[in-house]
Amino acid sequence: MTDDDFHLPPPRTMPRERRDALRTALVAEVSGTSRPWWRRTWKGAAVGGSAFAMVLAGGVATAYVAFKPPSDTSSVLCYSAPKVESARVDVTRVAVARKMPAGSTASASGTVAIHDPVAACGQAWRNGLVSAGDQSPTPVAPGRTARVPLLVACTLDKGVAGVFPGPPSTCERLGLPRATR
Repeated sequence: MTDDDFHLPPPRTMPRERRDALRTALVAEVSGTSRPWWRRTWKGAAVGGSAFAMVLAGGVATAYVAFKPPSDTSSVLCYSAPKVESARVDVTRVAVARKMPAGSTASASGTVAIHDPVAACGQAWRNGLVSAGDQSPTPVAPGRTARVPLLVACTLDKGVAGVFPGPPSTCERLGLPRATR
């Protein structure tokens, strides 16, 4: 057989009822799959809603663990190195005393809440009350200030703000939430 001998058979006719039934079945199949699977049933909507709720709850939990305001604002712990527990790290507690005019009673004494722990520890660094690493603090000569490193405030387990030298990722590295105002 050669290519010249090959001929297609003539087209056959299909009954009108059969053709209409096939067209109806094809249209039904195509139109039924136009919606995504999760929108076709209540079960799909429930699965989608549950997944959204879980992602939202995970984000809220992460934000709560990553950022936490200090509950005790009466003092701040200024660390000389980015280490929480170490015998070779100096920790200085900073508290701001309330202004007491002459002749005030003892009941008027106390501390003022510290709303910016980084600024409070920055002042302690400038005054030489805190020195880098395991060096002992050395007071600064009058009229001069010591160099202040980059500081970051974290919330310690007891609710007090701890300020460490280092980049913003220091709190995460130490396993502590970052202090928020």
